Amino acid sequence: MLLPDKMTKILIVGSKTRIKETIDILYSLEALQLIDFSSEEEGFTLGTPLPVASQASQRLLKLRAAEKELEVVDKTLTEKVLLSKIEDEVDDVLITLEAEITGAVESKSSILNRIHELDASKKALEPFTALPLDMDQYKGYQNLTVFTGTVRNDPTAEMKGALDRYELFTSVDAKFVAVFVAKSEAAEAQRVLMQQGFAEITAPIGNGNPADSIKAIESELEALASSLAEASEKINLLRKKYETFILASEEHLSIVVEKAEFPLRIGSTEHSFLIDGWVPQKSLAKVQQALQSQLGDDVHLEALEVAPRKEHIHPEEARAGVSEAHIIETPPTKASVKKPVNMFSFLTELISTPTYGEIDPTIILAIVFPLFFGLMVGDVGYGVPFILLGALGLRKCKSDEWRTISTMLFFGGIWATTFGLFLFGEAFGMHFGPVWIVEPGQTLAQLKLQYPYGTELSWSSMTSMQLPSLGVLSKLHDVKLLLYISLWIGFAHLFLGFSIGVYNETVRHGFKHAFFHKVGWIMILVGGAFMLLFVVDLLILNKPVGLDDLRAMIGLGLIIPGVVISLVGEGPQAILELPTLLSNVISYTRLAAIGMSKAGMALAFNMMAIQMIAPEGGVLIIAAILVFMVGHLMIFILAVIAAGIHGIRLHYVEQFQKFYIGGGLKFDPLKVVRKYTTERGEKNGS
Repeated sequence: MLLPDKMTKILIVGSKTRIKETIDILYSLEALQLIDFSSEEEGFTLGTPLPVASQASQRLLKLRAAEKELEVVDKTLTEKVLLSKIEDEVDDVLITLEAEITGAVESKSSILNRIHELDASKKALEPFTALPLDMDQYKGYQNLTVFTGTVRNDPTAEMKGALDRYELFTSVDAKFVAVFVAKSEAAEAQRVLMQQGFAEITAPIGNGNPADSIKAIESELEALASSLAEASEKINLLRKKYETFILASEEHLSIVVEKAEFPLRIGSTEHSFLIDGWVPQKSLAKVQQALQSQLGDDVHLEALEVAPRKEHIHPEEARAGVSEAHIIETPPTKASVKKPVNMFSFLTELISTPTYGEIDPTIILAIVFPLFFGLMVGDVGYGVPFILLGALGLRKCKSDEWRTISTMLFFGGIWATTFGLFLFGEAFGMHFGPVWIVEPGQTLAQLKLQYPYGTELSWSSMTSMQLPSLGVLSKLHDVKLLLYISLWIGFAHLFLGFSIGVYNETVRHGFKHAFFHKVGWIMILVGGAFMLLFVVDLLILNKPVGLDDLRAMIGLGLIIPGVVISLVGEGPQAILELPTLLSNVISYTRLAAIGMSKAGMALAFNMMAIQMIAPEGGVLIIAAILVFMVGHLMIFILAVIAAGIHGIRLHYVEQFQKFYIGGGLKFDPLKVVRKYTTERGEKNGS
């Protein structure tokens, strides 16, 4: 089904004595998305946490503190930890951890603080090593002012002319200075220094030679580095010893706390509880059966309504003053697509989740994107590596981002290989069979007789073998035809988008709304397709056609009423969007342009490597191989980027704007996800 799964709003009412069992059942079924209770409902209040919440929360806080101190990070465990082991040992482990971690962490923290202090002292002293003065000579004067800092220019000459009672010390490069000046001339000295770009550096408190002080600091830093390594090693040992148990316990206690605090999200009275939520219609019977069989009459489930696809009122009507009470709660979206289509879901969710009342565009991406990718690449030499890389990525990668890229490469590679084999008949930019280009004054028969392996570089000419000519088009010789085909692909792709838009608008607002907002655009698009046939004959093929041509009459007969219909539905904005539709169609020429650019680059590298460098022989054969490999590797990378980006762009920018709204709420049922724990012994991933 193209639309998301139908949702049923349910109400569960039961005795408080069975609330824990109810929570466990709902989490195990993974079929209910909770609607948080509004405390404004008369007669009900928010529930209170289960008794286990307080103790579990305290344990969890201590575990997370230990996790932070030991710098424990998520990792893959070879074997999951039994829940019974956690319950039996967690308190003892927490006591041990608190005792062992506190000393090690405090020791490390103390060492780090001292290291930071010494580093700061060393940095403050370093400029003063350039002057022949001890640190105590910069302080303690009653009648002198001392200026120390950096300057852009040597102030010696300027000070001689401006001051009488002073002494100036400068570094070898004259960039660091110390000026001792009588207090009566301090203001003038400061003025002279500022003119030379003076930036003050306050002399740190201390005694003795700054170089000796730095040596003492470095000696202490060396000792501290050894102590820090010992403290860090102790913490590393503690982490290795306890990280598995910490990760597993943190996961288990998080689940316990979440379940224990579940009543804070539902309604409650003195003796009963009230749960609102959404359940997929096809899962409703399973939820009813589970509650009835395990809890009997203590808990009652009532199906309130199946959420309609159609919105009660249109947002424009709401802005006009219609009461918002007529707008139903937005049901969540649970995608109905299955493998392999759902492997492309991440691309849809990059924009947003589909709404409950519209077709999930993932199926379009899953079918059309690999076709676009394959058409833009269209080469067996690149397609096969794409398939292999994609398969490897799907096998090894775990993150959604990399699995999506792997999916694009795998399925795109299949079509790149298919088009490369049967449409273009080429690998690494060279056709399999011989290629003859007929010049004026020549005939194809003459060329075949004179050049049996073709006049252009191909696998046939390179191997001196009569290989079959599998392709029917050439990216470099059939440019006009490929551009023309890409325009028709654009018309078809946009027509599909508008058609889905009609369906979505009909489902959500009725056919009248769909007619004035989408059908008019379909008429304009189809009319434009007829006009393309007419314009090609008129301007490109120079055929004697006029406005009485049937194609022009049909085209104008669709475009004009289509514009009128769109004007009624959307207002003057429809006129402004007409050029956008034209640019959308033209945008599909990138399908041909990217393939041609890739073929041109491949031709250049092939000619350099095979026809220009390799014939020289000797070591240049190695150079030719390197040019061939590096050139095609670059094309391979550019093909991934260009075909991937532009294939997605034609969906996001050109097509999706014709029908996709998005902004839906993804179905997020109550469930328990265990990565590190299990109720029975099992290996991770089993």
